[in-house]
Amino acid sequence: MKKTTLAFIFSLLFSINLFAQADTSQMLNSFIQNTLETSEIVPSISIAIVSDKDVLYQETFGYSDWEKQQPATNQSVYYIASCTKAFNGLLAHILAEEGSIDLNAPILNYKPFKDFERKEVFQNITIMDLLSHQSGIDNPYLSFRLAYTGEYTNAEILKLIEEESQTNEAEKAFEYTNFGYYLFDYLLQSELGKSWKDLLDEKLFQPLGMENSTAYASKVPTEKLARPHRGVFRGKVSISPLQKSDALMHAAGGLMTNIEDAAKFLQFYLGNGKGIYPKYLVENSFQQQVDAKHEYVRVFDGDGYASGWRIGEFEKEKIVYHFGGYTGYFSHYSFIPEKNIGMAIFSNTDMGMTAANLISKYAYNLYLGNKKELKKAEKILNKKVPKALAQERKAQLAHEQKMAERTWNLSLPEAQYEGTFTNEKYGSVEILHEEGQFVVMAGNLKTIATPFPTENTMRVELVPGSGTIIGFDLKEGKVVSLFHQRETFVKMK
Repeated sequence: MKKTTLAFIFSLLFSINLFAQADTSQMLNSFIQNTLETSEIVPSISIAIVSDKDVLYQETFGYSDWEKQQPATNQSVYYIASCTKAFNGLLAHILAEEGSIDLNAPILNYKPFKDFERKEVFQNITIMDLLSHQSGIDNPYLSFRLAYTGEYTNAEILKLIEEESQTNEAEKAFEYTNFGYYLFDYLLQSELGKSWKDLLDEKLFQPLGMENSTAYASKVPTEKLARPHRGVFRGKVSISPLQKSDALMHAAGGLMTNIEDAAKFLQFYLGNGKGIYPKYLVENSFQQQVDAKHEYVRVFDGDGYASGWRIGEFEKEKIVYHFGGYTGYFSHYSFIPEKNIGMAIFSNTDMGMTAANLISKYAYNLYLGNKKELKKAEKILNKKVPKALAQERKAQLAHEQKMAERTWNLSLPEAQYEGTFTNEKYGSVEILHEEGQFVVMAGNLKTIATPFPTENTMRVELVPGSGTIIGFDLKEGKVVSLFHQRETFVKMK
């Protein structure tokens, strides 16, 4: 009789728990669907919430291709941008555990730095300094080539690193950039003979069964890719012209994955390495290295940085997190160790940050039982998001009107501005005049130029949403060079 009673009680408690989970999931479903409807321009949201042993919630909403109305699924693959840093920070700790590198050793102990003639700028910098953004040096040319144009050779990048790296004014104070991770990549290639891309696959993706994670864009099947989108008007949301290729998958932002693999990665952390790597190794990978106020995102109170992770607080609990953004994508990884809960959110639009931030706050409060906060999130969604979207659209309309009123102010015939222009540091820019338009290209980048008021100039958005000015130098009635990003590009004859 007692056994029957205990079995009944256990069954009842199990049923109650299932009903509670179902209710929680339904509440989150409703909030996410409302977010997509209210924001109007977010093609898809993919989200996973996990504990160390269970996937508490895993759903994908919307479209991988807005124009074709192709549904996104849990298998859809997203580019995660700067969340890549968390993976490479972990990789560094794994390699240190194996004895391949020493995180606290000067980088001048390693190739390629120890072979540089110009060593002085790289003194007193450790690998950990690179991973925690405390190197005190930077380089203005690498991101344009590694993250955007893809026009480079390894020899060219190494030359730029040696000759153009410079000391910051604030020296070794925290400064968030991609630069340290670029250097870490070239250290691994030079010292170990392997790229971070292949090392991550060997040391992490294969052991964790992350079969849909890769640092090679070419390995993602077209039908699985959540295509990048941009646009603030519902009828004008379209595929971004800026697409990732293998040459643009760098160590500071170069991974593609899906929400199922994101769940496995977070469970690895919450499960203290899952027996694959020691608990202390995993904990060390998110041990705060420097104070680092995160002032621009109001989701969490960020106040520190580890090796590839930000450290902060959410409702007075320590939270480990990182965000990633690039034209057409936004990504979010986070976990609260003491509460045994973690979350990943992906979106295939650069306008997805607001939606992801709202969803993450709502979801954490929902699963942590902070029900008073749920109404606040709903109020923000229903009142502030439409207002912010209206302001964004108003600004876009004003910008389009301003662009439409401009006329060309070129002193020479259009054909004179065509040509290939080169710069040793930035690479090349090609300008063509086709069907009454100036087409401007720089490696992977391509855009249509628009007029600018100053004589012999044009405005370009080589990186979508980021306008810059190209000016032309004339001599004896001919274009001899152009200037862009404060650099001169000489016209090839």
